[in-house]
Amino acid sequence: MNTLQTASKLQSSLPLETATKWRVDFASIRGRVYLSIAAQIEEAIRAGIFLPGDRLPSQRALADDLGFHVNTINAAFKEAARRGLVRGCTGRGTIVLPRASA
Repeated sequence: MNTLQTASKLQSSLPLETATKWRVDFASIRGRVYLSIAAQIEEAIRAGIFLPGDRLPSQRALADDLGFHVNTINAAFKEAARRGLVRGCTGRGTIVLPRASA
């Protein structure tokens, strides 16, 4: 089973409450906005706020929340995916991937 299948299986058993409670801390955004948001997503994953299989808030919801263009949030999600933290699934949203074994 690949990481996407594992994450999808985990995601289906977890509540969506986490995604609706977590928000980007606007006050701590510094420098390039998309990198700062990606770093906050990474921090939330490392702190256990998001667990493997959890779904992140939608890009549109975050953009509306922060007042940024959806393309900025999209760039942040792409950066988080580049770091191997999340994977976007068409029609299902962006889910947290299982951590790679060290």
